[in-house]
Amino acid sequence: METNNENPTQNEMEPFNKFGEIRTNPLLHYPESSLLVAMAETVWAGNHKSVKIEFSLSDRLKVKLTELLGKEIRKIFITDSDARHIRNHHGKNEELRGQVDITPVEFAFIPVILNEYDTVKQIGENKIGNKKLEFTKKIEGTFYLVSIEKGKNQIGVITLWKKKK
Repeated sequence: METNNENPTQNEMEPFNKFGEIRTNPLLHYPESSLLVAMAETVWAGNHKSVKIEFSLSDRLKVKLTELLGKEIRKIFITDSDARHIRNHHGKNEELRGQVDITPVEFAFIPVILNEYDTVKQIGENKIGNKKLEFTKKIEGTFYLVSIEKGKNQIGVITLWKKKK
């Protein structure tokens, strides 16, 4: 599904204000989207319950990850700890860095950003040598970026941020 249409439908143009809108938005055909939002909402509310959500990989994403990482990746996941990082580092005062604050509802876009990316590139390595990748996707006039690191045949989403065009 193409998400950076020149003429989006009215539903696609309106910002998300309610959790229920996730289920009806044509951009979000990933079953994990509502789980990701629910996890983020509990993190924003101060809950420290341990959560790990895995989600599906498109064939296109599998091929690209093998190309970039040199091995097959079978899982992508995000944890409550990663959601807290996103809340603490990208959930407020982002305009100071030329970005826009992330809200829990935008976690629904993570599978879209990864599986239907516009660009992906390696942006370095972490302290233990895992490659860091940056995925971008233009959705509703906003560029969303996701950074991930690899592990043993799996990758973890470590951050999410967004910029206006």
